[in-house]
Parts: sequence; structure tokens; C-alpha cells
Amino acid sequence: MSATALYDKAFRSYLLTKYTPAANTCLKAIVALKSDDQDSTRLNIWTLYLNIASTLLVNTPFLGINMKLLGIPPANSMEQVCRSIWNKVSTEGYGSVGNTDARLVSACIAMNIELDQLAVARSIAEEWFASLSDDVMDRISANREPDQVTEGYNKVVELYVGRTLSRMHDFESANTFLDYNSVLTDTKKKAFKDIIAQEQASVETERQKKIQIEKELEEKKKEEEKLLIEEAKRIEEEKLAQEKQRLEEEKAQQEQARKAAEAAEAAASEKGTLQQEKDDATTSRSVMSQSSAPQQPRQHPQTVVRKWMNQITTKGATTSGAILILIFALFALFRGQRGRLSVALQGLMNKLWQTIKMGTKVTYM
Repeated sequence: MSATALYDKAFRSYLLTKYTPAANTCLKAIVALKSDDQDSTRLNIWTLYLNIASTLLVNTPFLGINMKLLGIPPANSMEQVCRSIWNKVSTEGYGSVGNTDARLVSACIAMNIELDQLAVARSIAEEWFASLSDDVMDRISANREPDQVTEGYNKVVELYVGRTLSRMHDFESANTFLDYNSVLTDTKKKAFKDIIAQEQASVETERQKKIQIEKELEEKKKEEEKLLIEEAKRIEEEKLAQEKQRLEEEKAQQEQARKAAEAAEAAASEKGTLQQEKDDATTSRSVMSQSSAPQQPRQHPQTVVRKWMNQITTKGATTSGAILILIFALFALFRGQRGRLSVALQGLMNKLWQTIKMGTKVTYM
């Protein structure tokens, strides 16, 4: 089967989203290509190959990609896969980078931009620019009318400065490339510079938005931190106030208990004092009653005895017997109240006894 027939079959499978049969058939078409095939056939087959590869790489996780479907060796990263695809297109398809059709170069750059492999896209463009022969450069420079070569070159430049370097934010390299480019017309340079300026303005706008968002987030974070600090401070103040109130209540309770204890102690002391005074008063009355009671009989018998002695001396011995009996009765009475008489009373009694004996003696005589 010819390369053209295989291409048609692979293209139909691709349109039907049968990517695995499409990839296998496309690889067969690449192998079937001959040097005498038309350039359009070669371009169509390799363009289909890049479309199939781009679809598989975009819609399939990296670990799920079957490298055999792409006809490249195993790779450890998406970057290696993209570089292997570019090498397959430029080397196997056209023998060298410089001979590769500009439309395929643009397709490879666009695929890498889609896969966010900007470094690979930049490398492809710069490698291709550096590999262009002087004849090609002169042809582009001399031909001011749009043709296939010039349009292809302009497309690569647009992807390089407008979408690759700009997305990498390397605007200086993009403008420098245009300033020192001797192939592009002034009109094209201005058009590309406008694209760069627009992209730069867009990037700057996005950067300002990002800065504003970050600023707002930072302010929001600070405000939240401030609120958290204030809330923590409020909670701490509430705790301190509660602790202070608790201490004051405890202090008040202790003070109240102390006053109650002091009042109870004072009441007990006052009660004890009153009881002591009462006891002392009772003791004093008891002592006074005990000490005053014997004194009256002590004076009274002395007075009575003296009266009796006077009566004895005046009446004589006629009544001495009765008087003697009365005296002994009084003596017995005094001994009952006090154990012994005072010295003065004893002396008085002795004198009385002597007198009585003298009276009795006279009577006998």
C-alpha cells in the first residue's frame, strides 16, 4: 500500500477519533514515504503525525502514553517526549533541521505551547532559525511578495516572539530579535512589536491583578489575625475579670467569715466576762456574807456579857446560879458558831468566871 493510501486510511481513523489505529497507520505511511514522493504528501503525513501525537499527549496522562504509538523511544518526562517528536520530524522526515518545512516547525512549536513546554518550543524555533541556509534567508529577504516560504517564516517568528518568549516574560529577547532581524520588513516588525506590547500589557495587567489579589489576601489575613488577636485579648480579659471577681468574692467571703469569727469570739468573750463578773459578784457576796455573819454575834456577846457583868456586880450573888447557867449556854452557842473565841472575848470570859467564882464563894461564906 502506498504512502498516500495509508495516509488516507489514517486520516479517516483520526477523524473517527480512533487514535490508536490512526497512529499505527500513520507510522506505516511514514515508513512508506519515498524520496520521489511529492512534498505535499510528505507534509500531509507528518502534519497528521503531529496532530495525532498532540491529541494523545494532551488527552492522556503521561504514564498512560504508549510511546510505540508515537514511534519514539521510552521517555521519563513530557519534555523528553516532545524533544523526541521534534527530532523524529526534523531528522527522519527531512534529514536536517534546516530543511524542515516551516509549516511543520510552526506545528511543533504550537504543540509544545499547548503542552506548556515553552522551553522546548523556544529551542525548536531558535534551532530552526540558526539552521536556515543563506539562500533561504536571501530568498525571504528579497521576496517582498507573500509566498509559502515567507509566510512560513513569518508564522514561526510570530509564534516565537508573540507566544513563546512573551509567555516566558522574556520581552527583551523578543524585541532584540526583531531589532536585529534583517529579513523582516518594517511593517512586519512593527506588527510583531505590537503583539509583544499587547502581550506585555496583558502580562502586566495579570501581574497587577495578582499583586492586588495577593495584597487583598494579605490585608484579609492581617485583618483576620487582628480579629483573632482581639478575640484572644477579649477572652483573656474576660478570664482575668472572672478571676478577679472570683478572688474578690473569696476575699469577701473570707472577710465575712473573719468578721463572723471575731463577732462570735467577742460575744463569747463578753459572755465569759459577764459570767466571770457574775461569778465574782456571787463569790464576793458569799465571802461578805460569810465574813460579816460572825462579826455581829462577836460584838453582840461582848456587849451582852458586859451588861451581865454589870448586873452581876449590882445584884450580887443571888442570881449567880442562873447567870452561870446562861453564860455556859452562851459559851456553848459561841463554840457552835466559831471553833474558838477571840482573844479579847476569852479574856473577858476569864474575868467573868473569876467574878462568878468570887460571888459564889461569898455566898457560901
